[in-house]
Amino acid sequence: MGQAVEFADYKPYTPGDSLRDLDWRVLGRRDRLVVRRYRAETEMRATLVLDASADLGSTGEKWDASVAIVATIAYLLFLENEPIGLHVAAGEGTTVLRPRRGRAQLARIFAALAALRPAGRADLAATLAAVGARAHDRSLLVLVGDFMEPIPHWVAALDALARRRVDLRAIQLYDRREFELDFPQPLKLYSPEGGADETLDPAAMRDSVREEAERFVSEVREGVRARRGVHQLVESRADLVAVIGEFLRGREGRFG
Repeated sequence: MGQAVEFADYKPYTPGDSLRDLDWRVLGRRDRLVVRRYRAETEMRATLVLDASADLGSTGEKWDASVAIVATIAYLLFLENEPIGLHVAAGEGTTVLRPRRGRAQLARIFAALAALRPAGRADLAATLAAVGARAHDRSLLVLVGDFMEPIPHWVAALDALARRRVDLRAIQLYDRREFELDFPQPLKLYSPEGGADETLDPAAMRDSVREEAERFVSEVREGVRARRGVHQLVESRADLVAVIGEFLRGREGRFG
């Protein structure tokens, strides 16, 4: 039994094209030979989810890397003529673009990313529940952020995606200076999403903070893997070409 198909677009007729696909109505109206092209209804629909919370903007490198990754993946999907959607969690203003194909959709995604500034809290659980309610079976979901929220609150929202066999890719950004406390003298830390300030000595806390960071990354990875997803860890200063290459190969990356 073959796949169901639907009309996609036209292309000029060239010798060798099937005469069955000629559109005779266009020939009659415009005196042009064009061929109907079709796509399978089982096409891959992609939704790119960006965590634009204030924490992701805690360093400029982390924010810039996340936007560059989303924009690059969108462009690659555009080259494959796949429908692409964008869902921004938090940030200044709310952006939800349902999956569509074409250059105009890519321009809308680029414009939304260019105007976006990190702010507020992402509430990943609510975001993923909304995305999951609209997700198509066997579609692609790319989730980009630092995931600095209580892990049990949001990974459970991935269950609905797993049941629909969504191809889940979670790209977790981190800044090595934050995770390793790579600072030469005592400092005061604060969360851009609220909470009490903390004064600490980096030299005294470095080992324990690194251990906690490794535990956090491990819990995120296992939560994603348990839902048949791929977790890719990306340092904010990593080479973009290498990051996208690892994404395309489905490799996860390591902390350190």
